[in-house]
Formats: sequence, C-alpha cells, structure tokens
Amino acid sequence: MRRIGWLAGAYVLSAAGCCLATVTSRAAFGDLSIYTAGGAAVLHGVPLYQLRFAFGLRFTYPPFAALLFAPLDWLPVTAGRVLVTAATVLALPVTSYLALRLPSGPSCRWGILRRDQAAQLALAFSAAAIWLEPERTNLKYGQVNVFLVVMVLADLAWIERDRDRGLGGALIGIAAGIKLTPALFAVYLLATRRYRAAATAGAAFAATVAVAFALVPGDAARYWGLSFLDPAHVGRIQNVANQSLLGALARVLHTLAVGPVWFPVAAAVGAAGILLAARAGRAGQAAQAFALCAVTSLLVSPISWSHHWVLAVPALLVALVAAARRWPGRSAALGLAAVAAVAAAGWAGLIWRVPIGGGRYAELNLTPAQLVAADAYVLAGLGGLVLAASQASTSAFHRRLASAGAKQASNELRASPASAASSKPNAARTAARLSSTYPPK
Repeated sequence: MRRIGWLAGAYVLSAAGCCLATVTSRAAFGDLSIYTAGGAAVLHGVPLYQLRFAFGLRFTYPPFAALLFAPLDWLPVTAGRVLVTAATVLALPVTSYLALRLPSGPSCRWGILRRDQAAQLALAFSAAAIWLEPERTNLKYGQVNVFLVVMVLADLAWIERDRDRGLGGALIGIAAGIKLTPALFAVYLLATRRYRAAATAGAAFAATVAVAFALVPGDAARYWGLSFLDPAHVGRIQNVANQSLLGALARVLHTLAVGPVWFPVAAAVGAAGILLAARAGRAGQAAQAFALCAVTSLLVSPISWSHHWVLAVPALLVALVAAARRWPGRSAALGLAAVAAVAAAGWAGLIWRVPIGGGRYAELNLTPAQLVAADAYVLAGLGGLVLAASQASTSAFHRRLASAGAKQASNELRASPASAASSKPNAARTAARLSSTYPPK
C-alpha cells in the first residue's frame, strides 16, 4: 500500500504539471464550451447543428451526446472545467488498470498482472502517459474521449468475466451513441461469437438513437439523415490533427479527392484488423484484442483527431508489458524500442512539427520527410497491425510444425511395434512438449 501511495502522489504531481501546461494555453476548454453550448441548445430548443462556435466550429456528435451534456449548462463555467479536468485526470490510470486486468492468454484468465501489480504499473505508466500529445490535447480541450475508453474497457472486462451473460456490451453501445468510433468493438464482439454481448451493444446504440428522436426529433433527423457520413462536416480532412487513413491519404496524394482510394484501403485494413483482434480474442488474449481493435477503429474512421488516439494509449501499455514479458531476447528488444519510439513521437507532439500555416491547403503540399512526421500515428498504427499479422503467421507455422512432429511420432510408433514399448514414453513426451510450446488457438 505504501508503494501505491507514493506512485499515486507521483501521478498527481505529474498530472498537476500537465494541467497547468495545457488548460492555460490557447483554445483551452474549446471543446468543453461546445459541449456546454450543445447541451444548452437541446434544453432551449435551438437547432443544434446550425450553431457556429469559435473558429467556425460546430457540434458534430450524435444528438444523444448533446442530451448528456445538458447538465453542463446548469454549472458555473469554472465548476464545469474543474469537474471535467479532475475526471479526466482520474480516468487515465483507470483505463491503464482496466487494460492490465484484461486476460492476456488462456492461462491468464483474470489479467496480465495481479491487482496490486496492475495498480502500481497503471499509476507509474499514467504519470508518463499523461504527457503524450493525445492525452495533453484531450485534457486541454476538455474532451470526452478518455471517458469513452473507460466505458469500452470496463465493458470488455465485464464480458470476459461474465462469459457473455447479463448486460455486457451495453456500455460499448452507449459509447458509440456518444461518438461513433467505438462502434467497431461491437463488430469485434460478433467476430468472437459473443452474440449476446454484440446484440446488447446494438440494442443500447439503437436506444440512444431512439431517445434522441423522442426528445430532439429535428436534430436527430438532421444528423441521422446521412449527413453524418460526410466527414467534411466535422472538419478539414487534410488537417494534420486528423490521424486517420483518410487524412493520411489526402496528405500523401496531395488532394482531397481520395474517396475512391480510401474506401478499399480502409475496408482492407478494417477487415484485417478485426480478423487479428478476433483471433486474439478467441485465443483468450483479450488485452491484445482490445489494442488491435482500438488501433483499427482509429485508422478506418474518416476523422480521427489526435485526441481520439487516447483510445490507443492503453494499447501502448499492453505492447510495453508484452515486450517486457519476453525479455531478454531480440524480439523483446525490438518491441521495447518500437514502443519507446512511438512514445517519443507522442511526447514530442511530432505531428505538429510540420509547416501547417500559409493557407487552408498547406497540408497538401508537404515534403516526404514532413509527411512521415505528419502521419506518425497512422504509420505507428499500421506498423502495429503488420507486426500482429507477422506474429500470427509465425504462430500458425509453429503450430503446424508441432502438429507434424506429433503426427510423425505417432506414425513411427505404429510402424515399429517391436520398439513401441521403449519409444512410446519418449514420443509421448515429445508430442506433449511441442503441444505445450505451441498450443492450438
């Protein structure tokens, strides 16, 4: 307990420094002010999606989110900012802890680490992670993304322990009703044959839509009348803050007309990511499955602002622990180096280290070297999926090799009856060793 107390104190100090550095900067609490105005609009019957705020921004979330934001209009401005900031600071170690408590394999049912170990590592990791650019930006703008991450992880943890009974999946559906990005986790539940949880997620999402149509029918009809499919209504797709495949392709191809290229690329990446996540989930590796699904959802979403990537911060922790558990070894060293490189890019705010001034379309004229920095999160996400695919392929090869070895040992026993008595124990031990080393998935 004393160690947890010291780590909690260190996290509070780190978070306080981050808060001072971010909430006093330009455009601080910009998104929170939009949430408050959106909540006020639905309370007073003002058309939600016709409002314009600072810098020409508008409310872009589903109308159900505005209904949830309505109580913010009843709070004094300072009280609302303090409340959201404190909740954001609290939510980060919670997401880290929940990620560490997800199963990481068939023999690790209740989490990667014990509760006390998970709490200690979550606090230590969060003290450093709060300075990552997605977390800083989330804190600066008063964003809700980190709360959605808590909902998704809590739901996945509940599903793993409840074994697809009860209301598992409801929080994922509600999170998708607030912001669409988490909806891919419902597809993951389907792919892993958690049919009850997937149906619950779908029902919860449908309920958020029904509530909006019942309470603010005009706003609901405007949003769900297919306008939500147009990413341009959210913002400039070429903005370096948009760390999605669509944004990266627009910058790389130097044009906004990337729809014909983006759609098949996003479909292929989405399918591959879900297949990899489902494979990990069916193998009992729920932590890895969350990480893969989180990264995939951010890549395929038309708009994934940099602060949306808080969804992938627990994935960074999962990758860190996975590499450390393999230590020592070459693959572990490479894994730790990759995690360190991604973290360094986040701490440095690498995506902002490019010239973005000088006009609305400046991001469409970046050099190759500048594009590497501007698309850093997308490149890291794609790299993670490629690494997972490579590991899956290697594991499949080893399983086939183990199966062939066991089959050969069995055939040799049948072909040599005279030596069967002396060979059987050795062959059995060999087959058992191979099976335990490369268990079937």
